[in-house]
Amino acid sequence: MRDAKSSCFTILFFPAAVFATSGGKTVNLAAFQRLDTSTEFEGVVEGALIPFLTAMKDKKMLAIIHTEGAFGGDVITLQTSVLYHNDSGLGDYGIDCQLSFTEDIESGESYFSLGGVCRIQRVGHGKSSKHILVIPPTPIPESAKEGHEWYLLDEDEESGVAFFVNIGKYQ
Repeated sequence: MRDAKSSCFTILFFPAAVFATSGGKTVNLAAFQRLDTSTEFEGVVEGALIPFLTAMKDKKMLAIIHTEGAFGGDVITLQTSVLYHNDSGLGDYGIDCQLSFTEDIESGESYFSLGGVCRIQRVGHGKSSKHILVIPPTPIPESAKEGHEWYLLDEDEESGVAFFVNIGKYQ
């Protein structure tokens, strides 16, 4: 009985100790918007963060996040918004995503997927656009084995907003 109590105590009060040995993954997510409608997003952009950002120089960066210790079944959120008041009322410009991260392990190989819903809105200052992008579970290769690669997760063609993901080992 004493062992069960000490295990419960460890799990409740020191959750980091429980998960520290099991690792998890880093999931990096970035949102960009096309400034020029004649340009396209690449399906795969090679390089770590700085080369990735350099490759996106003709796009507007809306948000970028770095998560650590993600496990299969976790929900990763990406939210950024500017709420403002002007003469015509309230306004909002931003994105709001909830994405489910899954990891399947078969024969020692890891397979990842990410999918969910992203809301893109620009309301106010003479604009009124709201888009909902449903992203089906999309397979993503692990990109930390030989180098870094960023994968186009999905794009809302109408708003010109695209989401990129990079998955690696949790250090």
